[in-house]
Amino acid sequence: MKNFFQSLRSYPDLSPDLRMRRRVNRELRDRPALSVDEWYVRFWQPLGVSRQVAEFVYTQIATYTGLDFTRIRPSDHLHDDLHLALVCWFDWEFSLYEDFFERFGVDLSDRFDPDLYITVQELVLFLNQQLLSITLEPD
Repeated sequence: MKNFFQSLRSYPDLSPDLRMRRRVNRELRDRPALSVDEWYVRFWQPLGVSRQVAEFVYTQIATYTGLDFTRIRPSDHLHDDLHLALVCWFDWEFSLYEDFFERFGVDLSDRFDPDLYITVQELVLFLNQQLLSITLEPD
């Protein structure tokens, strides 16, 4: 019973800040919404980012954050603009590791620290580099 009440007390610390999520989505509302194809062609194709990585970020990070990713731009700051640590569940990084491994066969668990990336672009380029590292490795 004691564990149950401790869980209830810690739940707000571990769950997303829904007010912050709504605030960020409200701030994004004025931007035009882009489909995943438009998002890729406009921002990531010119940088040589894999379509699969761009699509992964577009869908998966939206799932983790609850943010309207159709309006997210590469220059958005993960912490200052999107408030990633507040709008996600406390363990979103583990979901990212699992999902990236499941999709691409690359284990990020010893390489990824979300505090190292300032913008969405930095995050996407990091993930793209991880995918490239396995496709460029000799057999």
